[in-house]
Amino acid sequence: MKTRLITAAIGIPFLIFVLVVRGWFAEAVIVVLTLIALDEVYKALAHRGYSVCRWGGYVATVLMWPLSRFMGVLDPLLLLVAAMGISMTGVLLNGHPTFPDAAASLYPLLTCFLPMSMFMMMLNATYGVVPGIALITMAFAIAYACDAAAYFGGRTFGRHKLCPQISPKKTVEGALFGLLGGTLGGLACRWVFVCIFRMPMPGVPAAILLGVLGSLAGQIGDLTASLLKRYSGIKDYGKVFPGHGGVMDRFDSVIFTLIVMYCYTLVL
Repeated sequence: MKTRLITAAIGIPFLIFVLVVRGWFAEAVIVVLTLIALDEVYKALAHRGYSVCRWGGYVATVLMWPLSRFMGVLDPLLLLVAAMGISMTGVLLNGHPTFPDAAASLYPLLTCFLPMSMFMMMLNATYGVVPGIALITMAFAIAYACDAAAYFGGRTFGRHKLCPQISPKKTVEGALFGLLGGTLGGLACRWVFVCIFRMPMPGVPAAILLGVLGSLAGQIGDLTASLLKRYSGIKDYGKVFPGHGGVMDRFDSVIFTLIVMYCYTLVL
Protein backbone atom coordinates (compact mmCIF):
# COMPACT_ATOMS: atom_id res chain seq x y z
CA MET A 1 0.00 0.00 0.00
CA LYS A 2 2.86 2.39 0.83
CA THR A 3 4.37 1.90 -2.62
CA ARG A 4 1.00 2.51 -4.27
CA LEU A 5 0.53 5.75 -2.33
CA ILE A 6 4.03 7.00 -3.21
CA THR A 7 3.44 6.24 -6.88
CA ALA A 8 0.08 8.02 -6.78
CA ALA A 9 1.66 11.02 -5.02
CA ILE A 10 4.11 11.35 -7.92
CA GLY A 11 1.84 10.27 -10.76
CA ILE A 12 -1.19 12.47 -10.05
CA PRO A 13 0.74 15.79 -10.03
CA PHE A 14 2.56 14.70 -13.19
CA LEU A 15 -0.77 13.91 -14.87
CA ILE A 16 -2.11 17.34 -13.89
CA PHE A 17 1.07 18.94 -15.24
CA VAL A 18 0.68 17.12 -18.57
CA LEU A 19 -2.96 18.17 -18.92
CA VAL A 20 -2.17 21.79 -18.05
CA VAL A 21 0.90 22.14 -20.27
CA ARG A 22 -0.50 20.19 -23.23
CA GLY A 23 1.25 20.95 -26.55
CA TRP A 24 4.04 18.76 -27.89
CA PHE A 25 5.04 17.51 -24.42
CA ALA A 26 1.60 16.08 -23.64
CA GLU A 27 1.37 14.58 -27.11
CA ALA A 28 4.75 12.89 -26.66
CA VAL A 29 3.64 11.48 -23.29
CA ILE A 30 0.48 10.06 -24.89
CA VAL A 31 2.53 8.43 -27.66
CA VAL A 32 4.92 6.85 -25.14
CA LEU A 33 2.07 5.59 -22.95
CA THR A 34 0.29 4.15 -25.99
CA LEU A 35 3.42 2.33 -27.16
CA ILE A 36 3.92 0.84 -23.70
CA ALA A 37 0.25 -0.17 -23.41
CA LEU A 38 0.31 -1.82 -26.82
CA ASP A 39 3.52 -3.66 -25.95
CA GLU A 40 1.98 -4.90 -22.70
CA VAL A 41 -1.10 -6.31 -24.44
CA TYR A 42 0.94 -7.80 -27.29
CA LYS A 43 3.17 -9.55 -24.74
CA ALA A 44 0.15 -10.87 -22.83
CA LEU A 45 -1.26 -12.35 -26.04
CA ALA A 46 2.13 -13.79 -27.01
CA HIS A 47 2.38 -15.32 -23.52
CA ARG A 48 -0.83 -17.17 -24.30
CA GLY A 49 0.68 -18.50 -27.53
CA TYR A 50 -0.68 -16.16 -30.20
CA SER A 51 1.57 -15.06 -33.04
CA VAL A 52 0.54 -11.41 -33.29
CA CYS A 53 1.66 -8.76 -35.76
CA ARG A 54 2.74 -5.71 -33.77
CA TRP A 55 3.79 -3.36 -36.54
CA GLY A 56 0.34 -1.97 -37.28
CA GLY A 57 -0.13 -0.64 -33.76
CA TYR A 58 3.41 0.66 -33.44
CA VAL A 59 3.43 2.49 -36.79
CA ALA A 60 0.00 4.08 -36.25
CA THR A 61 0.99 5.20 -32.74
CA VAL A 62 4.22 6.84 -33.92
CA LEU A 63 2.27 8.64 -36.66
CA MET A 64 -0.09 10.18 -34.08
CA TRP A 65 2.45 12.82 -33.07
CA PRO A 66 3.42 14.28 -36.47
CA LEU A 67 -0.20 14.19 -37.68
CA SER A 68 -1.36 16.07 -34.62
CA ARG A 69 1.62 18.43 -34.30
CA PHE A 70 2.44 19.41 -37.89
CA MET A 71 -0.73 18.71 -39.85
CA GLY A 72 -3.27 19.56 -37.16
CA VAL A 73 -5.37 16.60 -38.27
CA LEU A 74 -5.79 13.37 -36.37
CA ASP A 75 -8.56 11.00 -37.41
CA PRO A 76 -8.66 8.02 -35.03
CA LEU A 77 -10.74 5.97 -37.47
CA LEU A 78 -8.34 6.56 -40.36
CA LEU A 79 -5.34 5.57 -38.26
CA LEU A 80 -7.20 2.54 -36.95
CA VAL A 81 -7.98 1.34 -40.48
CA ALA A 82 -4.34 1.80 -41.48
CA ALA A 83 -3.17 -0.11 -38.39
CA MET A 84 -5.62 -2.92 -39.11
CA GLY A 85 -4.39 -3.14 -42.71
CA ILE A 86 -0.75 -3.41 -41.66
CA SER A 87 -1.58 -5.93 -38.93
CA MET A 88 -3.63 -8.17 -41.24
CA THR A 89 -0.92 -8.03 -43.91
CA GLY A 90 1.66 -9.11 -41.35
CA VAL A 91 -0.48 -12.04 -40.22
CA LEU A 92 -1.23 -13.17 -43.78
CA LEU A 93 2.44 -13.07 -44.76
CA ASN A 94 3.33 -15.21 -41.78
CA GLY A 95 4.30 -18.76 -42.59
CA HIS A 96 1.24 -20.24 -40.87
CA PRO A 97 -1.53 -17.61 -40.68
CA THR A 98 -4.50 -18.47 -38.47
CA PHE A 99 -7.74 -16.69 -37.66
CA PRO A 100 -7.03 -16.57 -33.89
CA ASP A 101 -3.72 -14.82 -34.63
CA ALA A 102 -5.53 -12.32 -36.86
CA ALA A 103 -8.16 -11.61 -34.19
CA ALA A 104 -5.49 -11.32 -31.49
CA SER A 105 -3.56 -8.82 -33.63
CA LEU A 106 -6.63 -6.57 -33.85
CA TYR A 107 -7.56 -6.71 -30.16
CA PRO A 108 -4.83 -4.28 -28.94
CA LEU A 109 -5.80 -1.78 -31.64
CA LEU A 110 -9.37 -1.60 -30.38
CA THR A 111 -8.66 -1.61 -26.64
CA CYS A 112 -5.45 0.47 -26.54
CA PHE A 113 -4.68 2.40 -29.69
CA LEU A 114 -8.17 3.64 -30.60
CA PRO A 115 -9.01 5.18 -27.18
CA MET A 116 -5.55 6.73 -26.85
CA SER A 117 -5.79 8.27 -30.35
CA MET A 118 -9.11 9.78 -29.23
CA PHE A 119 -7.25 11.14 -26.20
CA MET A 120 -4.72 12.77 -28.53
CA MET A 121 -7.41 14.23 -30.78
CA MET A 122 -9.38 15.81 -27.92
CA LEU A 123 -6.27 17.25 -26.26
CA ASN A 124 -6.01 20.46 -28.29
CA ALA A 125 -9.52 20.64 -29.76
CA THR A 126 -12.62 22.59 -28.78
CA TYR A 127 -16.13 21.24 -29.33
CA GLY A 128 -18.61 24.08 -29.55
CA VAL A 129 -17.53 26.07 -26.51
CA VAL A 130 -16.35 23.08 -24.47
CA PRO A 131 -12.56 22.52 -24.48
CA GLY A 132 -11.47 18.96 -25.15
CA ILE A 133 -9.05 19.12 -22.22
CA ALA A 134 -12.03 19.67 -19.89
CA LEU A 135 -13.72 16.52 -21.22
CA ILE A 136 -10.48 14.57 -20.80
CA THR A 137 -10.17 15.75 -17.20
CA MET A 138 -13.78 14.75 -16.59
CA ALA A 139 -13.04 11.30 -18.01
CA PHE A 140 -10.19 10.82 -15.50
CA ALA A 141 -12.36 12.13 -12.65
CA ILE A 142 -15.21 9.77 -13.52
CA ALA A 143 -12.97 6.72 -13.97
CA TYR A 144 -10.92 7.16 -10.80
CA ALA A 145 -13.89 8.19 -8.64
CA CYS A 146 -15.70 5.11 -9.92
CA ASP A 147 -12.71 2.88 -9.09
CA ALA A 148 -12.39 4.29 -5.56
CA ALA A 149 -16.11 4.10 -4.80
CA ALA A 150 -16.37 0.56 -6.18
CA TYR A 151 -13.38 -0.56 -4.09
CA PHE A 152 -14.56 0.88 -0.76
CA GLY A 153 -18.24 0.19 -1.41
CA GLY A 154 -17.49 -3.40 -2.34
CA ARG A 155 -15.30 -3.97 0.72
CA THR A 156 -17.97 -2.58 3.03
CA PHE A 157 -21.23 -3.77 1.51
CA GLY A 158 -20.23 -6.36 -1.10
CA ARG A 159 -22.26 -9.57 -0.93
CA HIS A 160 -23.05 -10.69 -4.48
CA LYS A 161 -20.22 -11.54 -6.87
CA LEU A 162 -20.21 -9.62 -10.15
CA CYS A 163 -17.89 -11.67 -12.41
CA PRO A 164 -16.23 -14.26 -10.15
CA GLN A 165 -14.48 -16.06 -13.00
CA ILE A 166 -12.76 -12.84 -14.08
CA SER A 167 -12.34 -10.85 -10.87
CA PRO A 168 -13.40 -12.75 -7.72
CA LYS A 169 -13.30 -9.68 -5.46
CA LYS A 170 -15.65 -7.49 -7.51
CA THR A 171 -19.27 -7.38 -6.36
CA VAL A 172 -22.58 -6.08 -7.66
CA GLU A 173 -22.78 -3.71 -4.70
CA GLY A 174 -19.32 -2.38 -5.46
CA ALA A 175 -20.30 -1.82 -9.09
CA LEU A 176 -23.36 0.18 -8.00
CA PHE A 177 -21.25 2.28 -5.65
CA GLY A 178 -18.82 2.80 -8.52
CA LEU A 179 -21.65 4.00 -10.72
CA LEU A 180 -22.69 6.52 -8.08
CA GLY A 181 -19.12 7.58 -7.30
CA GLY A 182 -18.22 8.07 -10.94
CA THR A 183 -21.31 10.20 -11.54
CA LEU A 184 -20.55 12.37 -8.50
CA GLY A 185 -16.92 12.61 -9.64
CA GLY A 186 -18.03 13.91 -13.03
CA LEU A 187 -20.36 16.47 -11.41
CA ALA A 188 -17.60 17.59 -9.04
CA CYS A 189 -15.21 18.03 -11.97
CA ARG A 190 -17.84 20.08 -13.80
CA TRP A 191 -18.34 22.29 -10.74
CA VAL A 192 -14.62 22.98 -10.46
CA PHE A 193 -14.28 23.97 -14.12
CA VAL A 194 -17.44 26.11 -14.17
CA CYS A 195 -17.26 27.80 -10.76
CA ILE A 196 -13.50 28.14 -10.27
CA PHE A 197 -11.98 28.26 -13.76
CA ARG A 198 -15.05 29.82 -15.42
CA MET A 199 -14.74 27.36 -18.26
CA PRO A 200 -17.70 26.15 -20.38
CA MET A 201 -18.71 22.60 -19.58
CA PRO A 202 -21.58 20.23 -20.44
CA GLY A 203 -24.83 21.02 -18.61
CA VAL A 204 -25.81 19.18 -15.46
CA PRO A 205 -28.07 16.63 -17.24
CA ALA A 206 -25.32 15.91 -19.76
CA ALA A 207 -22.73 15.62 -16.98
CA ILE A 208 -24.93 13.12 -15.13
CA LEU A 209 -25.38 11.08 -18.31
CA LEU A 210 -21.64 11.17 -19.02
CA GLY A 211 -20.97 10.12 -15.43
CA VAL A 212 -23.29 7.13 -15.67
CA LEU A 213 -22.10 6.01 -19.10
CA GLY A 214 -18.45 6.75 -18.29
CA SER A 215 -18.66 4.73 -15.07
CA LEU A 216 -20.23 1.79 -16.88
CA ALA A 217 -17.60 1.97 -19.63
CA GLY A 218 -14.79 2.23 -17.09
CA GLN A 219 -15.94 -0.89 -15.24
CA ILE A 220 -16.27 -2.76 -18.52
CA GLY A 221 -12.73 -1.68 -19.40
CA ASP A 222 -11.45 -2.87 -16.02
CA LEU A 223 -13.09 -6.28 -16.44
CA THR A 224 -11.91 -6.56 -20.05
CA ALA A 225 -8.31 -5.96 -19.00
CA SER A 226 -8.69 -8.46 -16.15
CA LEU A 227 -10.13 -11.02 -18.56
CA LEU A 228 -7.02 -10.94 -20.74
CA LYS A 229 -4.73 -11.15 -17.70
CA ARG A 230 -6.55 -14.18 -16.36
CA TYR A 231 -6.69 -15.78 -19.82
CA SER A 232 -2.97 -15.18 -20.39
CA GLY A 233 -1.97 -16.32 -16.90
CA ILE A 234 -0.25 -13.07 -15.85
CA LYS A 235 -0.69 -11.05 -12.67
CA ASP A 236 0.10 -7.57 -14.02
CA TYR A 237 0.64 -6.14 -17.47
CA GLY A 238 3.93 -4.54 -16.49
CA LYS A 239 5.93 -2.69 -13.83
CA VAL A 240 5.85 0.89 -15.10
CA PHE A 241 4.00 2.13 -12.01
CA PRO A 242 5.37 0.49 -8.81
CA GLY A 243 2.55 -0.95 -6.76
CA HIS A 244 0.05 -0.49 -9.57
CA GLY A 245 1.51 -2.54 -12.44
CA GLY A 246 1.72 -1.50 -16.06
CA VAL A 247 0.04 1.20 -18.12
CA MET A 248 -2.93 -1.06 -18.83
CA ASP A 249 -3.29 -1.88 -15.13
CA ARG A 250 -3.59 1.82 -14.32
CA PHE A 251 -5.43 3.13 -17.39
CA ASP A 252 -7.74 0.21 -18.22
CA SER A 253 -10.85 2.00 -16.99
CA VAL A 254 -9.86 5.48 -18.18
CA ILE A 255 -9.37 4.51 -21.81
CA PHE A 256 -12.89 3.11 -22.05
CA THR A 257 -14.28 6.24 -20.38
CA LEU A 258 -12.42 8.33 -22.97
CA ILE A 259 -14.42 6.55 -25.68
CA VAL A 260 -17.63 7.83 -24.08
CA MET A 261 -16.24 11.36 -24.03
CA TYR A 262 -15.18 11.14 -27.66
CA CYS A 263 -18.66 9.97 -28.65
CA TYR A 264 -20.03 13.02 -26.80
CA THR A 265 -17.82 15.27 -28.96
CA LEU A 266 -19.42 13.73 -32.04
CA VAL A 267 -22.80 14.75 -30.66
CA LEU A 268 -21.51 18.28 -30.09
